[in-house]
Amino acid sequence: MKTIKQRISYVVMGLMAMGFTACTQNEDMAPTLKGQEINATFSVGGMQTRVNTLGDGENWEDKDKLKVSIFTDSDPGNAAFLSFNGETWSRTGSFRWLNGYEQHTILAVYPSDTDFGKNNLQYDLQTDQSSEDKLKNADLITGYWYDVPRYDLRIPMQHRMSLVTIVYHVGTADYPNMDISEPQVYSKHTSVYFNRDDRARGQFVMITPTANPAWVKAYKHDDGMFSAIVIPGSYKTDDIFVKFKIGDKNFHAKMRSDTNFQEGYRYTYKLDVGKDKVELTRISVDDLKGWDSNNEEDLK
Repeated sequence: MKTIKQRISYVVMGLMAMGFTACTQNEDMAPTLKGQEINATFSVGGMQTRVNTLGDGENWEDKDKLKVSIFTDSDPGNAAFLSFNGETWSRTGSFRWLNGYEQHTILAVYPSDTDFGKNNLQYDLQTDQSSEDKLKNADLITGYWYDVPRYDLRIPMQHRMSLVTIVYHVGTADYPNMDISEPQVYSKHTSVYFNRDDRARGQFVMITPTANPAWVKAYKHDDGMFSAIVIPGSYKTDDIFVKFKIGDKNFHAKMRSDTNFQEGYRYTYKLDVGKDKVELTRISVDDLKGWDSNNEEDLK
């Protein structure tokens, strides 16, 4: 039987870098970088590489896409898109320095349809994650850079949400030939704002979310597992965290201890269901934020 780590990889990217190639530099180049194409590498590493939600994953998936915005305080700028066709990457849109002197903001986002930009830094969690594609689309990953133009950039990207995986067992004596249906995981928040903290080297910081809780429809995969992505937040002992059905009967499971979900972590729980028992026990917490792997490739 495969281990949990083998059977599910955190949605999205790893051991990979994406780079835009700059135009060839030469000695006759003017001292300003205005209008010059930006040479940047967006690095994303991790426990496992990207491919799909459930596989081991060593490659990017066909149709993966990133949105990269560039702007300054005085210029709204523009956005470029990176697309993968299963073998190579291509780029659409301009990715050039807007001027040669002003501090620029570069914001890379997955999924590419996330409406982040200079004037909108709110993320809304997709609460229907009942398919693999929908689960992947809820996995927000960002890369951020703020400084004056330069020739070569390396921009690390990081997962901003928390992944919850439930490994469940239904007592066959109590519920013969029956399985869980309609699994849901409780997210304390459904939207969160980010702040461009441009002091020092600049950071893209999540502001503590407030309220707007919701039940997230989880993705049921493999035998006896389901997963959902939630916005990081704090849960108290006895908070109802999971609910589901067996046949026409409704069930729920509570948190057994106070838990603070953090960015870029995967929380794995065991769910045991019997006639007189519904018990949720945490198995592991995996730190997935080490996305600075040296095993990287450049997207040309």
